[in-house]
Amino acid sequence: MTEIKFWRGFFSILLVISLLFFIFHVWAVILPFAFGIIIAYLVNPLVDNLAAMGLKRSRVVLILYLILLGAGIMLAMTLIPSLIKEANAAVKELPAYTTAIDDLITKANGEIQKFIKPIFKSKSDVIAIPFAAQKFIDSLIPQLPQKILGVAHAGLWIIIIPFVSFFALSHGKSWIDIIFDSTPSEYVENLLGFMAELNATLGGYVRGLIIESLCVGLLTIAGLWAMGIKGAVLLGVITGLVNFVPFMAPLLGGGLALLTAYFQFKSFSVLVGIALLFIGVRLFDDFVLIPFVVGSSVHLHPVIMVFAILAGVEVAGFIGLVFAIPVAVVIKVFLSVALRHRKERLMFRHEHVYS
Repeated sequence: MTEIKFWRGFFSILLVISLLFFIFHVWAVILPFAFGIIIAYLVNPLVDNLAAMGLKRSRVVLILYLILLGAGIMLAMTLIPSLIKEANAAVKELPAYTTAIDDLITKANGEIQKFIKPIFKSKSDVIAIPFAAQKFIDSLIPQLPQKILGVAHAGLWIIIIPFVSFFALSHGKSWIDIIFDSTPSEYVENLLGFMAELNATLGGYVRGLIIESLCVGLLTIAGLWAMGIKGAVLLGVITGLVNFVPFMAPLLGGGLALLTAYFQFKSFSVLVGIALLFIGVRLFDDFVLIPFVVGSSVHLHPVIMVFAILAGVEVAGFIGLVFAIPVAVVIKVFLSVALRHRKERLMFRHEHVYS
Protein backbone atom coordinates (compact mmCIF):
# COMPACT_ATOMS: atom_id res chain seq x y z
CA MET A 1 0.00 0.00 0.00
CA THR A 2 2.85 2.34 0.88
CA GLU A 3 4.57 1.57 -2.45
CA ILE A 4 1.37 2.30 -4.37
CA LYS A 5 1.03 5.68 -2.60
CA PHE A 6 4.67 6.47 -3.39
CA TRP A 7 4.31 5.80 -7.13
CA ARG A 8 0.97 7.62 -7.22
CA GLY A 9 2.57 10.67 -5.62
CA PHE A 10 5.63 10.40 -7.89
CA PHE A 11 3.59 10.30 -11.08
CA SER A 12 1.31 13.09 -9.82
CA ILE A 13 4.32 15.35 -9.24
CA LEU A 14 5.75 14.36 -12.63
CA LEU A 15 2.43 15.19 -14.29
CA VAL A 16 2.27 18.62 -12.61
CA ILE A 17 5.86 19.43 -13.63
CA SER A 18 5.17 18.34 -17.23
CA LEU A 19 2.01 20.45 -17.32
CA LEU A 20 3.84 23.53 -16.00
CA PHE A 21 6.65 22.99 -18.54
CA PHE A 22 4.08 22.75 -21.35
CA ILE A 23 2.24 25.90 -20.20
CA PHE A 24 5.52 27.83 -19.91
CA HIS A 25 6.40 27.07 -23.55
CA VAL A 26 2.97 27.74 -25.07
CA TRP A 27 1.70 30.48 -22.75
CA ALA A 28 1.44 32.94 -25.66
CA VAL A 29 -1.09 30.61 -27.32
CA ILE A 30 -2.95 29.97 -24.06
CA LEU A 31 -3.36 33.69 -23.25
CA PRO A 32 -6.38 34.54 -25.47
CA PHE A 33 -8.16 31.40 -24.27
CA ALA A 34 -7.36 32.37 -20.67
CA PHE A 35 -8.75 35.89 -21.25
CA GLY A 36 -11.92 34.42 -22.74
CA ILE A 37 -12.43 32.14 -19.73
CA ILE A 38 -11.73 35.05 -17.34
CA ILE A 39 -14.34 37.24 -19.06
CA ALA A 40 -16.85 34.38 -18.88
CA TYR A 41 -16.03 33.90 -15.20
CA LEU A 42 -16.58 37.60 -14.44
CA VAL A 43 -19.91 37.76 -16.31
CA ASN A 44 -21.15 34.35 -15.12
CA PRO A 45 -22.92 35.58 -11.91
CA LEU A 46 -25.09 37.93 -13.98
CA VAL A 47 -25.94 35.11 -16.42
CA ASP A 48 -26.78 32.79 -13.50
CA ASN A 49 -29.14 35.36 -11.97
CA LEU A 50 -30.98 35.91 -15.26
CA ALA A 51 -31.15 32.16 -15.97
CA ALA A 52 -32.58 31.61 -12.48
CA MET A 53 -35.51 33.81 -13.49
CA GLY A 54 -36.54 31.15 -16.03
CA LEU A 55 -34.76 32.53 -19.10
CA LYS A 56 -32.90 30.16 -21.41
CA ARG A 57 -29.17 30.36 -20.73
CA SER A 58 -28.06 30.49 -24.39
CA ARG A 59 -30.48 33.36 -25.11
CA VAL A 60 -29.31 35.23 -22.02
CA VAL A 61 -25.68 34.90 -23.16
CA LEU A 62 -26.54 36.08 -26.69
CA ILE A 63 -28.52 39.11 -25.47
CA LEU A 64 -25.80 39.96 -22.96
CA TYR A 65 -23.21 39.77 -25.72
CA LEU A 66 -25.20 42.17 -27.88
CA ILE A 67 -25.52 44.61 -24.97
CA LEU A 68 -21.80 44.39 -24.18
CA LEU A 69 -20.96 44.79 -27.87
CA GLY A 70 -23.12 47.92 -28.08
CA ALA A 71 -21.57 49.34 -24.91
CA GLY A 72 -18.09 48.56 -26.24
CA ILE A 73 -18.81 50.29 -29.56
CA MET A 74 -20.15 53.38 -27.76
CA LEU A 75 -17.11 53.48 -25.48
CA ALA A 76 -14.78 53.06 -28.45
CA MET A 77 -16.55 55.85 -30.38
CA THR A 78 -16.15 58.10 -27.34
CA LEU A 79 -12.54 57.35 -26.37
CA ILE A 80 -10.71 56.12 -29.48
CA PRO A 81 -10.87 59.42 -31.48
CA SER A 82 -9.41 61.30 -28.50
CA LEU A 83 -6.77 58.61 -27.96
CA ILE A 84 -5.73 58.65 -31.62
CA LYS A 85 -5.58 62.46 -31.67
CA GLU A 86 -3.50 62.61 -28.51
CA ALA A 87 -1.22 59.74 -29.63
CA ASN A 88 -0.55 61.49 -32.97
CA ALA A 89 0.20 64.74 -31.15
CA ALA A 90 2.60 62.90 -28.83
CA VAL A 91 4.41 61.32 -31.83
CA LYS A 92 4.78 64.73 -33.52
CA GLU A 93 6.19 66.27 -30.33
CA LEU A 94 8.47 63.29 -29.61
CA PRO A 95 11.64 64.90 -31.09
CA ALA A 96 11.12 68.00 -28.94
CA TYR A 97 10.51 65.80 -25.89
CA THR A 98 13.67 63.75 -26.43
CA THR A 99 15.77 66.89 -26.95
CA ALA A 100 14.34 68.47 -23.80
CA ILE A 101 14.96 65.28 -21.77
CA ASP A 102 18.57 65.03 -23.02
CA ASP A 103 19.17 68.73 -22.21
CA LEU A 104 17.67 68.21 -18.73
CA ILE A 105 19.88 65.16 -18.09
CA THR A 106 22.95 67.03 -19.37
CA LYS A 107 22.24 69.90 -16.95
CA ALA A 108 21.68 67.45 -14.10
CA ASN A 109 24.97 65.69 -14.86
CA GLY A 110 26.71 69.05 -14.90
CA GLU A 111 25.33 69.91 -11.45
CA ILE A 112 26.34 66.47 -10.17
CA GLN A 113 29.89 66.98 -11.46
CA LYS A 114 30.15 70.38 -9.76
CA PHE A 115 29.18 68.80 -6.47
CA ILE A 116 31.29 65.60 -6.56
CA LYS A 117 34.41 66.73 -8.51
CA PRO A 118 36.11 68.27 -5.44
CA ILE A 119 35.53 64.99 -3.58
CA PHE A 120 36.32 62.30 -6.20
CA LYS A 121 38.52 64.45 -8.51
CA SER A 122 39.34 62.58 -11.79
CA LYS A 123 37.17 59.59 -10.84
CA SER A 124 34.06 61.78 -10.80
CA ASP A 125 33.71 61.52 -14.62
CA VAL A 126 32.26 58.00 -14.33
CA ILE A 127 29.43 59.21 -12.07
CA ALA A 128 26.55 60.42 -14.25
CA ILE A 129 22.96 59.62 -15.20
CA PRO A 130 23.45 56.95 -17.93
CA PHE A 131 20.42 57.74 -20.08
CA ALA A 132 20.01 59.38 -23.48
CA ALA A 133 16.44 59.70 -24.74
CA GLN A 134 17.42 60.02 -28.42
CA LYS A 135 19.57 56.86 -28.30
CA PHE A 136 16.72 55.02 -26.57
CA ILE A 137 14.26 56.02 -29.32
CA ASP A 138 16.78 55.06 -32.01
CA SER A 139 17.19 51.62 -30.41
CA LEU A 140 13.42 51.07 -30.63
CA ILE A 141 13.18 51.75 -34.39
CA PRO A 142 14.76 48.41 -35.51
CA GLN A 143 12.22 46.60 -33.31
CA LEU A 144 9.18 48.24 -34.96
CA PRO A 145 8.52 45.51 -37.60
CA GLN A 146 8.50 42.85 -34.89
CA LYS A 147 6.21 44.99 -32.72
CA ILE A 148 3.79 45.56 -35.63
CA LEU A 149 3.74 41.81 -36.32
CA GLY A 150 2.97 41.23 -32.63
CA VAL A 151 0.05 43.67 -32.81
CA ALA A 152 -1.29 41.89 -35.91
CA HIS A 153 -0.98 38.55 -34.10
CA ALA A 154 -2.82 39.99 -31.11
CA GLY A 155 -5.59 41.06 -33.49
CA LEU A 156 -6.64 37.41 -33.62
CA TRP A 157 -7.55 37.77 -29.94
CA ILE A 158 -10.54 39.89 -31.00
CA ILE A 159 -11.96 36.74 -32.62
CA ILE A 160 -10.71 34.11 -30.15
CA ILE A 161 -11.66 35.80 -26.86
CA PRO A 162 -15.40 36.36 -27.58
CA PHE A 163 -15.62 32.87 -29.14
CA VAL A 164 -14.12 31.18 -26.05
CA SER A 165 -16.06 33.29 -23.54
CA PHE A 166 -19.38 32.64 -25.35
CA PHE A 167 -19.00 28.87 -25.18
CA ALA A 168 -17.62 29.05 -21.63
CA LEU A 169 -20.74 30.92 -20.55
CA SER A 170 -23.10 28.67 -22.53
CA HIS A 171 -21.55 25.35 -21.47
CA GLY A 172 -19.60 26.30 -18.35
CA LYS A 173 -21.80 24.23 -16.00
CA SER A 174 -21.33 21.07 -18.07
CA TRP A 175 -17.55 21.60 -18.04
CA ILE A 176 -17.60 21.82 -14.25
CA ASP A 177 -19.72 18.65 -14.08
CA ILE A 178 -17.12 16.85 -16.21
CA ILE A 179 -14.36 17.96 -13.82
CA PHE A 180 -16.29 16.66 -10.81
CA ASP A 181 -17.17 13.40 -12.58
CA SER A 182 -13.48 12.87 -13.38
CA THR A 183 -12.37 13.50 -9.79
CA PRO A 184 -12.01 10.53 -7.39
CA SER A 185 -14.80 10.49 -4.82
CA GLU A 186 -12.46 11.02 -1.85
CA TYR A 187 -11.25 14.32 -3.36
CA VAL A 188 -14.62 15.75 -4.50
CA GLU A 189 -15.22 17.53 -1.19
CA ASN A 190 -11.74 19.09 -1.29
CA LEU A 191 -12.23 20.20 -4.90
CA LEU A 192 -15.58 21.74 -4.01
CA GLY A 193 -14.00 23.59 -1.05
CA PHE A 194 -11.13 24.79 -3.25
CA MET A 195 -13.45 26.12 -5.97
CA ALA A 196 -15.76 27.80 -3.45
CA GLU A 197 -12.87 29.50 -1.62
CA LEU A 198 -11.20 30.47 -4.89
CA ASN A 199 -14.43 31.97 -6.20
CA ALA A 200 -14.96 33.95 -2.99
CA THR A 201 -11.36 35.20 -2.93
CA LEU A 202 -10.36 35.67 -6.55
CA GLY A 203 -13.78 36.51 -8.00
CA GLY A 204 -14.44 39.41 -5.65
CA TYR A 205 -10.86 40.67 -6.06
CA VAL A 206 -10.89 40.70 -9.88
CA ARG A 207 -14.35 42.24 -10.22
CA GLY A 208 -13.51 44.87 -7.62
CA LEU A 209 -10.15 45.58 -9.26
CA ILE A 210 -11.83 46.28 -12.61
CA ILE A 211 -14.21 48.79 -11.01
CA GLU A 212 -11.34 50.33 -9.01
CA SER A 213 -9.12 50.74 -12.10
CA LEU A 214 -12.00 52.30 -14.03
CA CYS A 215 -12.58 54.84 -11.22
CA VAL A 216 -8.86 55.64 -10.96
CA GLY A 217 -8.62 56.19 -14.72
CA LEU A 218 -11.71 58.43 -14.84
CA LEU A 219 -10.56 60.50 -11.83
CA THR A 220 -7.13 60.95 -13.45
CA ILE A 221 -8.67 62.02 -16.77
CA ALA A 222 -10.96 64.52 -15.02
CA GLY A 223 -8.15 65.98 -12.89
CA LEU A 224 -5.64 66.33 -15.75
CA TRP A 225 -8.32 67.77 -18.07
CA ALA A 226 -9.29 70.35 -15.43
CA MET A 227 -5.62 71.39 -15.18
CA GLY A 228 -5.36 71.78 -18.96
CA ILE A 229 -2.82 68.98 -19.50
CA LYS A 230 -2.48 67.82 -23.09
CA GLY A 231 -3.14 64.10 -23.54
CA ALA A 232 -5.34 63.87 -20.43
CA VAL A 233 -7.41 61.01 -21.87
CA LEU A 234 -4.34 59.02 -22.96
CA LEU A 235 -2.62 59.52 -19.59
CA GLY A 236 -5.80 58.59 -17.70
CA VAL A 237 -6.27 55.40 -19.75
CA ILE A 238 -2.64 54.41 -19.14
CA THR A 239 -3.04 55.08 -15.41
CA GLY A 240 -6.22 53.01 -15.24
CA LEU A 241 -4.64 50.10 -17.11
CA VAL A 242 -1.46 49.97 -15.03
CA ASN A 243 -3.61 50.15 -11.88
CA PHE A 244 -4.14 46.40 -12.39
CA VAL A 245 -0.53 46.03 -11.21
CA PRO A 246 0.02 47.01 -7.54
CA PHE A 247 2.04 50.21 -6.96
CA MET A 248 2.31 51.00 -10.70
CA ALA A 249 -0.47 53.57 -11.24
CA PRO A 250 1.07 56.45 -9.26
CA LEU A 251 4.60 55.60 -10.43
CA LEU A 252 4.11 55.17 -14.17
CA GLY A 253 0.96 57.26 -14.65
CA GLY A 254 2.20 60.02 -12.35
CA GLY A 255 5.67 60.01 -13.92
CA LEU A 256 4.29 60.38 -17.45
CA ALA A 257 1.90 63.13 -16.33
CA LEU A 258 4.74 65.05 -14.66
CA LEU A 259 6.93 64.80 -17.77
CA THR A 260 4.06 65.94 -20.02
CA ALA A 261 3.27 68.90 -17.76
CA TYR A 262 6.93 69.89 -17.51
CA PHE A 263 7.31 70.09 -21.31
CA GLN A 264 3.97 71.84 -21.72
CA PHE A 265 4.14 74.52 -19.00
CA LYS A 266 7.71 74.56 -17.61
CA SER A 267 6.04 75.57 -14.33
CA PHE A 268 6.85 74.20 -10.88
CA SER A 269 3.36 75.01 -9.57
CA VAL A 270 1.73 72.78 -12.23
CA LEU A 271 4.05 69.92 -11.28
CA VAL A 272 3.05 70.35 -7.64
CA GLY A 273 -0.62 70.34 -8.69
CA ILE A 274 -0.18 67.07 -10.62
CA ALA A 275 1.69 65.49 -7.71
CA LEU A 276 -1.15 66.51 -5.37
CA LEU A 277 -3.70 65.12 -7.87
CA PHE A 278 -2.06 61.68 -7.95
CA ILE A 279 -1.59 61.70 -4.17
CA GLY A 280 -5.29 62.55 -3.77
CA VAL A 281 -6.36 59.80 -6.21
CA ARG A 282 -4.10 57.34 -4.38
CA LEU A 283 -5.55 58.27 -0.98
CA PHE A 284 -9.10 57.98 -2.35
CA ASP A 285 -8.15 54.59 -3.79
CA ASP A 286 -6.60 53.35 -0.52
CA PHE A 287 -9.28 54.58 1.87
CA VAL A 288 -12.47 54.40 -0.23
CA LEU A 289 -12.19 52.22 -3.34
CA ILE A 290 -10.09 49.36 -1.96
CA PRO A 291 -12.03 48.89 1.34
CA PHE A 292 -15.51 49.26 -0.18
CA VAL A 293 -15.04 48.00 -3.75
CA VAL A 294 -12.12 45.55 -3.80
CA GLY A 295 -12.38 44.46 -0.19
CA SER A 296 -9.73 42.58 1.79
CA SER A 297 -10.33 39.13 0.32
CA VAL A 298 -6.79 38.52 -0.94
CA HIS A 299 -4.81 38.79 2.33
CA LEU A 300 -1.38 38.68 0.66
CA HIS A 301 1.62 40.04 2.52
CA PRO A 302 3.28 42.99 0.70
CA VAL A 303 6.58 41.06 0.50
CA ILE A 304 4.79 38.16 -1.23
CA MET A 305 3.09 40.62 -3.60
CA VAL A 306 6.44 42.16 -4.59
CA PHE A 307 7.97 38.70 -5.05
CA ALA A 308 5.00 37.58 -7.18
CA ILE A 309 5.25 40.69 -9.38
CA LEU A 310 9.01 40.24 -9.95
CA ALA A 311 8.56 36.53 -10.65
CA GLY A 312 5.73 37.27 -13.10
CA VAL A 313 7.87 39.78 -15.00
CA GLU A 314 10.74 37.28 -15.17
CA VAL A 315 8.52 34.46 -16.48
CA ALA A 316 6.10 36.23 -18.84
CA GLY A 317 7.05 39.91 -19.14
CA PHE A 318 4.20 42.41 -19.06
CA ILE A 319 1.50 39.73 -19.10
CA GLY A 320 3.19 38.10 -16.11
CA LEU A 321 3.12 41.49 -14.40
CA VAL A 322 -0.67 41.68 -14.84
CA PHE A 323 -1.40 38.09 -13.81
CA ALA A 324 1.13 37.87 -10.95
CA ILE A 325 -1.28 38.63 -8.10
CA PRO A 326 -4.20 36.45 -9.36
CA VAL A 327 -1.81 33.50 -9.83
CA ALA A 328 -0.38 34.09 -6.34
CA VAL A 329 -3.95 34.06 -4.97
CA VAL A 330 -4.70 30.75 -6.73
CA ILE A 331 -1.52 29.19 -5.31
CA LYS A 332 -2.32 30.49 -1.84
CA VAL A 333 -5.87 29.10 -1.89
CA PHE A 334 -4.65 25.75 -3.23
CA LEU A 335 -1.98 25.44 -0.51
CA SER A 336 -4.48 26.52 2.14
CA VAL A 337 -7.02 23.86 1.11
CA ALA A 338 -4.33 21.17 0.73
CA LEU A 339 -2.79 21.89 4.15
CA ARG A 340 -6.22 22.00 5.79
CA HIS A 341 -7.11 18.64 4.22
CA ARG A 342 -3.83 17.11 5.42
CA LYS A 343 -4.39 18.46 8.93
CA GLU A 344 -7.92 17.00 9.03
CA ARG A 345 -6.64 13.61 7.87
CA LEU A 346 -3.95 13.59 10.56
CA MET A 347 -6.50 14.54 13.21
CA PHE A 348 -8.82 11.77 12.01
CA ARG A 349 -6.02 9.21 12.20
CA HIS A 350 -5.08 10.41 15.67
CA GLU A 351 -8.67 10.08 16.92
CA HIS A 352 -8.99 6.67 15.25
CA VAL A 353 -5.86 5.38 16.99
CA TYR A 354 -7.02 6.47 20.45
CA SER A 355 -10.68 5.41 20.05
